[in-house]
Amino acid sequence: MVRLKNPSGEQLPRRALRRVLTLVLGAVALSTLSLTVVLWAQNQATDPGVRGIAWCTTCTGSVGGFQTGLTPQEQESESAATTQFQTAAVVTCSSTGSNVTGCGLGPRFNSNSCASCHQQPAVGGSSPPSNPLFQVYQSDGTDSFSNTMPSFETASGPVLVPRLPQSSGGTGLVQQLFTIAGSSYPGCNIQQPNFSQENVVYRQPLPTFGDGYIDFIENKDILNNLNSNLTLKTSLGIVGMAAMDGADGSVDRLGWKAQWRAILPAIGAEEQVEEGITNEQLLTEIDQTSGCDVNAVPEDPTNYNYYGTSMTPWFFLADAERDAIFVRFLATPVPATITYGPSGCPGGNINSCSNGQVQFNNIGCALCHTPYYRTPPGSIPSQGHTLLNLYSDLLLHHMGSCLADNITQGSAQGDMFRTPPLWNVGQRIWFLHDGRTNNIVQAIEAHADNMGAGPCTGVGSYPASEADAVVNAFNNLENITGVDGTAQQDLVNFLRSL
Repeated sequence: MVRLKNPSGEQLPRRALRRVLTLVLGAVALSTLSLTVVLWAQNQATDPGVRGIAWCTTCTGSVGGFQTGLTPQEQESESAATTQFQTAAVVTCSSTGSNVTGCGLGPRFNSNSCASCHQQPAVGGSSPPSNPLFQVYQSDGTDSFSNTMPSFETASGPVLVPRLPQSSGGTGLVQQLFTIAGSSYPGCNIQQPNFSQENVVYRQPLPTFGDGYIDFIENKDILNNLNSNLTLKTSLGIVGMAAMDGADGSVDRLGWKAQWRAILPAIGAEEQVEEGITNEQLLTEIDQTSGCDVNAVPEDPTNYNYYGTSMTPWFFLADAERDAIFVRFLATPVPATITYGPSGCPGGNINSCSNGQVQFNNIGCALCHTPYYRTPPGSIPSQGHTLLNLYSDLLLHHMGSCLADNITQGSAQGDMFRTPPLWNVGQRIWFLHDGRTNNIVQAIEAHADNMGAGPCTGVGSYPASEADAVVNAFNNLENITGVDGTAQQDLVNFLRSL
């Protein structure tokens, strides 16, 4: 079977194949077919790549670090919070039961620190160029484990966290990759999962930059945005829904499926699910097999031994609270064109990115990737009355059968995802919830039915993707002249400048 490819060696998406076949109706010589493919591919936008790696290698300082408006007292936590987020946990805690930073790893775990998976392009970000799990799966630096690496984790690929969808009889919950069983803990006889026998779906780590501000956005603003531009949204098939919290009616807004309302509970869950560390929010070990319960629970408690000592108040907090402070105080990403001027736009022509932003708005991308939200007054002063360029409505949308992961989570159905913020997208390496592509053009097309990179993952019947009409409009930009070739290229350049 002939596989049509563009000049970079990538297989053409189904949309391209249909266009090519239309152009060459009937019997056409192979040379003519090849020429047609090349001519089309030259008009398609290309991904300039990761800012700071593929282009403008000096444009790396527009993300990471802390908010500039923190009070002197808040700034005191910066160094310690960064150290905490980077601390690698070991298995065994102190026998005294006192608070010991970074202990309680396992019995089942995915990695041994927050920064292990959140480090691109700076601490707190997304999955880095080299998969960090290869550094931790057989040892935490102190103990040795008898794990093997699942085939879907590759040394130069993204960190992938597996789940077993309900459609295949699974729970939908995170499945931990590794165990502490091995020479250091021979009495722990739990088995590492054999994922080759399962129908597995994946999630990659989301960046945490600016999440402290997203915490602050008011429910009413998200709901008002949901109900804005309804005529235009309806004409494009865009519906959306808020992920309503069952506890107090707030709008959940963090995570791939908007499953969290706030940073602290999300951090507590990540600490237990990803590292296997029990804390005061989640006191029970994921695996309670006898011989594997190395420590008393919770392994990450508040340190009441702080009182009556010379320790600073920081040592009173549990690790989960320290990690939450790190995320809460991270600065928002800044577009590279603001920091670096023309150099911050691929190709060096800032007019290309300006036109790309116009096209982004014109074709309807901004209806879901809402450019702006404003925060209300905040008790953390630096986060109040702030205009956020996050490019997300923080709502759930049906994304069709090709992106569906078949996981029902909170308000989200198996084909629904929260609109991920696009700030810092210029420095991300992998895209979409399962990291299926490192090409931002393919990621855009994958928003629509039957246009994505790789096979469709949906099981059963799902509604059409709400992005179908917008992606069709994006495809039509190939035929419109722009600053950097086509208007479509300008739009892609704009995204990579964020």
